[in-house]
Amino acid sequence: MISKNYSNRLFGRTRGRANKKITLKDYQNIIEKYQFKELKKNNGYILDIGTGYGESSIYLAKKNKNKTIISCEKYIDGNLNLIKNINEQCIDNIKLHSGNVYDVLEKSNKKKFFEFAFILFPDPWPKKKHFKRRLITTNFLRILHHNLSINGQVFIATDSISYTRQILKNIYETKNLYKWINQNQIHLKLLDYFNLKTKFYNKATKLGVEPIFLILKKI
Repeated sequence: MISKNYSNRLFGRTRGRANKKITLKDYQNIIEKYQFKELKKNNGYILDIGTGYGESSIYLAKKNKNKTIISCEKYIDGNLNLIKNINEQCIDNIKLHSGNVYDVLEKSNKKKFFEFAFILFPDPWPKKKHFKRRLITTNFLRILHHNLSINGQVFIATDSISYTRQILKNIYETKNLYKWINQNQIHLKLLDYFNLKTKFYNKATKLGVEPIFLILKKI
């Protein structure tokens, strides 16, 4: 079992301040049929971490109809929006985990279920005193490595300069575990690889910031 230490805790809001009409009981009833419960052998899984309003999970589900997308997001409004789109677009290969991605990795138990892991625009926690709350750390990359299949890949996008520096440091510290496969390429943009514009991508570009996109391959 993964220890419940500080670095594994989940921070941030679970719902929008303006939308508190739905009770937690009603919310649990709504998401029950979509809930991630277990991992099965010989199933192709894609781990989508911090999915926000679910745009990335919908995109990945359409592009990978023979795989199961596990969408990890604790934000209630975002999950409700994702469920709405799942129903409207008749998508049947998304499972939701309304909580901490470490719970999913614990269930994997290092059995290498995941072919890909997407971490698009994780909360940057911009204040220096909150850097320790950031998801992507050397320890996290090591844990994720245990659960990736052979040649599994990790896709990371961020528009935070300080978070980028930290992630690059983490990549260097795990260079024996991952190969940074677009390191020597001029293409470090999300749209160079995926036609995917999330709410947070659009927010960054409207401010004139081009997010950096990193691709890691398990060694």
